[in-house]
Amino acid sequence: MTYLVQLVIILALTKLGAHLSSILNFPSVIGELLVGIIAGPAVLHILVGTTFVNYFSEIGVIVLMFIAGLEGDLSLLMKYWKPALTVAALGVILPTISAAMLCALFFNFAWTTSIFIGLVLSATSVSISVQVLKEMGRLNTKEGAIILGAAVADDIICVILLGICVAFFGSSGSSNQPLWLMISTKLLFFILMFVLGKWFIPPFMSFFSKLKTSENEATGALILCFGFASIAVALGMSDVLGAYFAGIALSETSFKRSLALKIEPIGYAVFIPVFFVSIGLNISFKGLQSDLAFIISLIVIAIIGKQIGGALGARLFHLTWSESNIVGAGMVSRGEMALVVANVALGAKLIDSNHYTAMIVVTVVTTIIAPLILKFFIQRSAKQNETVENILNEVKV
Repeated sequence: MTYLVQLVIILALTKLGAHLSSILNFPSVIGELLVGIIAGPAVLHILVGTTFVNYFSEIGVIVLMFIAGLEGDLSLLMKYWKPALTVAALGVILPTISAAMLCALFFNFAWTTSIFIGLVLSATSVSISVQVLKEMGRLNTKEGAIILGAAVADDIICVILLGICVAFFGSSGSSNQPLWLMISTKLLFFILMFVLGKWFIPPFMSFFSKLKTSENEATGALILCFGFASIAVALGMSDVLGAYFAGIALSETSFKRSLALKIEPIGYAVFIPVFFVSIGLNISFKGLQSDLAFIISLIVIAIIGKQIGGALGARLFHLTWSESNIVGAGMVSRGEMALVVANVALGAKLIDSNHYTAMIVVTVVTTIIAPLILKFFIQRSAKQNETVENILNEVKV
């Protein structure tokens, strides 16, 4: 099968899969993921992982993380930075530590593998929660704002931890270097990201926008995306971390809106679907039955860890328990970020294919369950508010 035929099949099937997922009120990413599983070696053997698929998927995940940064809203984090940061931090700490201890102490995993599994469970996909909040009329509330702000902080925390862990523990890391040199290069990376993001990106984009050629801004943005990704790799960090910081920096410029309209079609039309399909192509059901207890345990920790962490974080800032539970439920959903972390962990040889498949199953299940949990807490909050109003009305009478 030629690479062109592969691309035709991938693009056609991913759109059909995403369409069916939308009809069933599931996130479209689940449909794209299932395409890779069903059409791949796990079931039908129509598609296989090739050099072409690998290159396209690598570009896809870089562009995906660039878009995630570009769509970030740091103003929300600044407005509700205390509760948002607390919710995000507890929402990362609790599931990561719980999952790492479970894997290391009860399933005898290496600590490096256990930490990466915990990081997969720490990721949040707020896009699904936003849709539920919109449908339930709770987006423009304190809970909605904290969820959105916490999602920004959650992504930043998760991506930074991902880059650091890959650099220190990954198979391609520079473990033979002295510790002081490893730490120095990591610090240099963050300093460079800040300096370039603040003082280089704005004039660079301004210059590119004035060139008399087509699609100047989009081309300039992609140069920054892949350039920052290259810098990250050169300094021993993950390429997705560099792309994410490039997107974050651009989100603070006047080019944000126009770039989102131009970069998203490029990513979501071609490269990103190939990335999600490639994840499914790496899945094998061999030995999955023996991991059933492991999968169920991780699903429970994934849900409870985010729910409790988010709710406690909100409660510390004097939200009611009803409001706090909504915030916690809004952080439960996994999605692209969890898939990215799992994919990076597999590439760094920190998890094997069987446990990679288990992590994908956990991600899909929690993504499906999360909207139901959020709706439950919103409806329960509405009923409680209605009950309180009825009691107050009776007292007045």
